[in-house]
Amino acid sequence: MVVRKLLIKIAVIGVVLLSVTGVVFGEGANDKAEEKASIVIMHDKSGSPSWGPLFDQMSAASTEAIGIGFTNTSFPATDIYMSQIRASLVTDEAPNLFTWWSTYRMKELADNDVLKDLSTLWDKHENEFGSDLRNAFTFNGTAYGFPITSEYWVVWYNKEVFQKYGLTTPDTWDEFINICETLKSNDVTPMMSTVEGRWPTFIIFEEMIVGEDPDLYVDLCEGRVKYSDPRVKKAFEKWGELIKAGYFTEPGYDVWSGGARDFNQGDVGMALFGTWYFAATLTANGVPEENIGAFILPSHNPDAGKNVILEITPMLVSKNASNIEDTLKLADFWMSPEGNAAFAETLKSYPANPKANADFLPQVKVDILKEIGNDGYRLINRYWEATPTPICEVAVDEFARFMINPDSLDEVLANLDKVADEYWSNN
Repeated sequence: MVVRKLLIKIAVIGVVLLSVTGVVFGEGANDKAEEKASIVIMHDKSGSPSWGPLFDQMSAASTEAIGIGFTNTSFPATDIYMSQIRASLVTDEAPNLFTWWSTYRMKELADNDVLKDLSTLWDKHENEFGSDLRNAFTFNGTAYGFPITSEYWVVWYNKEVFQKYGLTTPDTWDEFINICETLKSNDVTPMMSTVEGRWPTFIIFEEMIVGEDPDLYVDLCEGRVKYSDPRVKKAFEKWGELIKAGYFTEPGYDVWSGGARDFNQGDVGMALFGTWYFAATLTANGVPEENIGAFILPSHNPDAGKNVILEITPMLVSKNASNIEDTLKLADFWMSPEGNAAFAETLKSYPANPKANADFLPQVKVDILKEIGNDGYRLINRYWEATPTPICEVAVDEFARFMINPDSLDEVLANLDKVADEYWSNN
């Protein structure tokens, strides 16, 4: 049934794609000339809420500050977006700027020589970002793209539900399990989870591996450890216990508008997502800000220490883009403390530029940042970016297989080993 729904959804998306690509890539000669005279940003952030109006606000801010604005075009699904961007980057229809993902996701494009070298801009802003962040955007000595936001992955919880059942935020894994048991016993689904969209399947996976050993996670992502390693299997088995205990929503669950509704109604107690979920999904769909709390998931292995998943949102510049001079001026403004804060404020997100003002953040996000800094949390790169794309694209489907049937673990691990071994033997 889930597969059938997914096939129907793909068919619908295909129709939407024909419409979108007809607008973006099928214009006449006069329209193309007009497009090349302006700056276009492309993105896949068309969910709830769409980033379109947020980019419009940023365009107004950049127009006021430096006299350069832009238009933006969104795509209906991440997979379609990635395919369309890859196809356009080698043509003169390449967007001026486009959102992407860091590390291995970006490396693929850098290796294909379709990105504009932004090393000069990084040199200009080196006293703001520092070398560590620049290294995440650097391949073979060349810096590409720039970060527009930073996000941390935390557990959002319904304060009213916690108060109703006498629950407090957990400091240990056992306390977290007690929360799940209490909620379940009162007919509240403890946690949101889904296979819809494919990519969300890595959310619990990465938490369980990091919660076993963060060094194990890094070694796994970078090919020094096999997926069949006993420690990895142990973490999967812990995840399987949570699934079999009924702590998650059904695999086909809608974590976006449906998730916000159920969260607001107290039918689901917690949601593990990036800090963007606060404004992009919860408050955007009517959840009162004062009813939203957050905590960082404790490690199930106490020896793993305190860790938090970090997500950086890069904006990349196409090497083949038209109007490149104004494009670079816009990128320069966006990297500045003023420009970085201007966009982060529209999202109620953390600015990627450490020198940018963040006073606009809601208190729950301020508290998260303080906890990370005060308690010495280790920042861990998100799985989507931390491991090579060819592995990740297979892995998310294998994670889905496991979520639907935890008893398929040995088959899942064998399949993951196969794709990882094949990739690393050639790289």
